[in-house]
Amino acid sequence: MSEPALFEVALSVKAITRELERLANEAMRPLGLTGAQADALLVIEQAGPLSLKELGELLIAESGHPSRLVDRLVAAGLVERHDAAEDRRRVELKLTTSGRRAAKRARAARGAVMQAGAAMMASLDLEQSLELLRGVLRGTPYEDLIRRRTELYRS
Repeated sequence: MSEPALFEVALSVKAITRELERLANEAMRPLGLTGAQADALLVIEQAGPLSLKELGELLIAESGHPSRLVDRLVAAGLVERHDAAEDRRRVELKLTTSGRRAAKRARAARGAVMQAGAAMMASLDLEQSLELLRGVLRGTPYEDLIRRRTELYRS
């Protein structure tokens, strides 16, 4: 692959990411959430209870550490921190009743974003595209993260 083509691929992936983030934020705004907050709620719903570290290992985030994100969800009354029953040194994150309702609404809104993404990619062979992306990410920390999140999404 030529350097200009590789550069274009990198820019295109970044642009696709920005567009999907914009769509997610737009979809979550009426719920009073950002796309990142909704993603965290859905991960806690699917995989919880889990620690802050475990949540961070399941999110693709700029900072890699979701403490401020979780602090905002706790302040909004959507997530609670609890000492784990088996190890009081471990703090677990759980959804509150309001958090479970918000996660349900976020899941529905995410469905609309997925439909928009599907429309954007309707003419593409997604399996071929996935093979390309999997090849690029092979051996990176994102390979396992994406596998784990895809398993959660399917469950």
